[in-house]
Amino acid sequence: MKVQVEITTRCNFACFYCAGRLLRQGDMPFETLSDLLGRHVARHGVPTEISLQGEGEPTLHRDFFRMAKLVRELGAQPYTITNGSYQQPEHFIGRFDRVGVSVDTLDEAAAQAIGRRNLPRTLNFVQTLGAHLQVVIHSVRNGQHTPAVAAWCKQQGYVHIVQPLQTKPDYSRRYLKQPPAGPSGRFSCHFLAQPQMRYFSLDGTEMPCCFIKDLSAYPGLGDMLQKQQTGNWPKCCAGCRVAARPVAKPVR
Repeated sequence: MKVQVEITTRCNFACFYCAGRLLRQGDMPFETLSDLLGRHVARHGVPTEISLQGEGEPTLHRDFFRMAKLVRELGAQPYTITNGSYQQPEHFIGRFDRVGVSVDTLDEAAAQAIGRRNLPRTLNFVQTLGAHLQVVIHSVRNGQHTPAVAAWCKQQGYVHIVQPLQTKPDYSRRYLKQPPAGPSGRFSCHFLAQPQMRYFSLDGTEMPCCFIKDLSAYPGLGDMLQKQQTGNWPKCCAGCRVAARPVAKPVR
């Protein structure tokens, strides 16, 4: 089982599709991370991977590399997805075996329009890390730009993961003029059917996936497992395009 932790909701980018800009802005204390990981390991064992990222830019957290060290001390592999704005990429070398970087386009004007600043710095960050560790490029599908990013990744030897825009209201209210259609059919989610991960929000709330942003609608893991059995949609999952669908697959 993998673990993903929202260590910060703060970000220095303004991507139009990011739900994080609507969340309470703050950082998770190091002690909170240590406590929740300790409880998780006691209950489930050491996870294969612990990802220090969510809807914020993880390198803005002053304890980011200290947190990565804690993950290694627990016996898990640290991972993160960064926007590549960190100005000293060499700090990742020896601390991470692989790093995810968000790149939606190779066109600087298009990147600015999305809300991604200083694309040359991001690409330099990727190039620097790529000489020392595995780089995974994460893209949000954006039409004509995605094939160019895919071709670049193939040429450079980067793993490429493409994700569609999420249609849940706690995301889509930032970019859809019309609300998405309500849930239809029987609710079924592979994150509940075969537990693959645990996601911890900024305040340490434990969830079965990383797509629940409106915690006021989250009924708790036990209630969601019950709804999985009955096929009734939880309010916090309405509009989710991942439920009953396969997760995004990496492309090499």
